[in-house]
Amino acid sequence: MSEFLQFAINKSPLRLTLDDIVRWAGAFNHWDFYNSAALEIAKGYHRGELSYTFCDGVMNDLWSGVQEGFGPGKNEVPEPFFEIYEAFDAGEYHRKHDKTDDPVVEFTDPAIAELAIRFNL
Repeated sequence: MSEFLQFAINKSPLRLTLDDIVRWAGAFNHWDFYNSAALEIAKGYHRGELSYTFCDGVMNDLWSGVQEGFGPGKNEVPEPFFEIYEAFDAGEYHRKHDKTDDPVVEFTDPAIAELAIRFNL
């Protein structure tokens, strides 16, 4: 496990700040940091080592850093970071009005499983 991920785990349930992200990334526009962190988060989730709530929270925190580094309206974002971010984001919203669906099981889990195969996680 990377030192960054261990830091995020130790900080939990507190959220990562923009200062934390700069500390680890070196700069808000450091694509390799975001991609590496996202792949490690996806791997930990896929292996059952990290909870959905933790992973979704860290990905949201990292997304704040991406927005700082790349600015709103820019079409450039790190990949596969963005795909992993979207996979966790998909688990946040119920699609059925009565909330009998499970968006994590229906959307996040299959997306992360596909990423695990593609990136050999």
